[in-house]
Amino acid sequence: MSPAEPRPTAEPGLTVEPGLTVEPGRTAEPGRTAEPGLTVGRDLADVDAARWDGLLGPRGFYAATPWLRHAQATAGAEPYYLTLADRDGPVAALAAYPLEHDTPYVFCSPGRVTDTIHRQVTGDGAPWAAELMPALACGGRNPSHTKAGLRGDLTAGQRRTALRRLVRSAEEQARQSGLRSVSFLYTDEDDTTLRTVLAEEGYTALLGQTAYSLEVPPADGGIDGYLGRFDQRRRNKIKRELRALDEAGVRYRTSALTPELIERIAPLEMALYAKHGTPADPAAFLRVLHSIAANTGTATRVTTAEVDGRLAGFVLFFSHGGEFYARQAGFDYELKGRVPLYFGLVYYELLRVAMGEGVTAIHYSTGSDAVKLSRGCTGRRQLAHLKAFDPDLAARLGELAAAQRAAAETAETP
Repeated sequence: MSPAEPRPTAEPGLTVEPGLTVEPGRTAEPGRTAEPGLTVGRDLADVDAARWDGLLGPRGFYAATPWLRHAQATAGAEPYYLTLADRDGPVAALAAYPLEHDTPYVFCSPGRVTDTIHRQVTGDGAPWAAELMPALACGGRNPSHTKAGLRGDLTAGQRRTALRRLVRSAEEQARQSGLRSVSFLYTDEDDTTLRTVLAEEGYTALLGQTAYSLEVPPADGGIDGYLGRFDQRRRNKIKRELRALDEAGVRYRTSALTPELIERIAPLEMALYAKHGTPADPAAFLRVLHSIAANTGTATRVTTAEVDGRLAGFVLFFSHGGEFYARQAGFDYELKGRVPLYFGLVYYELLRVAMGEGVTAIHYSTGSDAVKLSRGCTGRRQLAHLKAFDPDLAARLGELAAAQRAAAETAETP
């Protein structure tokens, strides 16, 4: 593995048919809101997958039903599925997850994320951040691209109105359930409609991580279309890596995530965690993989690499809406040796597969900034939006936001 290989960022062990809507004037079903046009469900089986997913645009996989099925299957408490509809069908949609203090999904925990940001800004932890839990995490249970779905034909004003109703409904569910906060932790900086609504609804915005995406060049340009993005030095380095992979006889294969393949790739990811000193529960990891295979269906595939006919590495990715989402990887470090297999799998081969399928972008989530930039990715800053119901906690969040802004201004001053 290259010394530049990023540390694992995934959490260890681990990312509208009739009846969906409440028509105007109709009484809501028990356990659902009575507000005309708005439905709050607790089971994804009640959602029309095609119509829900049709509300989501780019970077929307982790708010789409293939991932939501997996998230529901592994949730500690039943998620919420909020939908808004008019006479023409669904207008907006939002998934939300109640998370307890001990949630294993730490990167989606407002308490953990706030503490991390506090440490970055001040150098000290924030014990008070634990009081944000239990919480409602909105927009998908994954540490990148928090999304709400919106129908494409809405005007700007209609988009804001629809989102406002969903955001207020999510807050209502959280308060009724005795939760202490609501969060939209990974809002893309260019999602101005959601950011505007959250600001108007009193959410505190903290600068979060950067998510990276790789634009896929047209297939007719081949690998040269990709190499043309780099200066001569970087092009030469990538060409050397491609030659090394070829000389090592690396062979790739892309296939479905089957139970048999899960058993083969699981030890490789455990090796990655062990290499970087990241605790991981092998049994929990296997459960997650089997859940992904069972619930995400054809959206999930695995590209494997073989050296001398033996499995040396893998990358698991999702395909949705003409985009790929790289999820996790692992390697046999002894077999791999000095072969640049990380770059071969996660970038060059995945790019080749994407070009062959007409995919427009590959999304690589957050973390390992320098590595991703070095292979042509572009970054998109994400913001953590939080609303604490306790006034003292809300004030602390405001103070943290002010301190973060001040630190950023100081860093920008020549």
